[in-house]
Amino acid sequence: MLEITRAGVKDHGVVTGLLLDMSDMQGWKPETDRDRWDRVLAELLDSDSWLFLMACEDGDVVGLVAVNWVLTLYGSRAQGRIQALVVDSAHRRQGIGTELIRSAQAAARRRGCREVEASVRPGDDITAAFYRSFEDTSERLMFAWPFEK
Repeated sequence: MLEITRAGVKDHGVVTGLLLDMSDMQGWKPETDRDRWDRVLAELLDSDSWLFLMACEDGDVVGLVAVNWVLTLYGSRAQGRIQALVVDSAHRRQGIGTELIRSAQAAARRRGCREVEASVRPGDDITAAFYRSFEDTSERLMFAWPFEK
């Protein structure tokens, strides 16, 4: 049975592992080491500006969504930004990602958020189709300016 729970500071090692797995899948190589990730994530997990929800099945963590709450200029209301969504490869296409997104949306509603947004890399048609499958979805174009060291 699938259970969605909020990750806490004690879960920083599991969260770090899932996020590093996601970065490997996307071909992104973080510039920090595992210990630094653990320290940073422990701080984020203890922050009211972030929400990390874990999907657990039979005691194993099989998915994660990370949402950052940001204040907007629209009536001084917050909105959520999905920063990461990862589901273990052996557990994909079983509704786990859907449950994580729905749980994040419910948390945003309880928080009084204006909306929740997620970005998709150009050409990532699978992720785009997944996000389009949710009701009341609207699309916008987002620009990013990457800075190299």
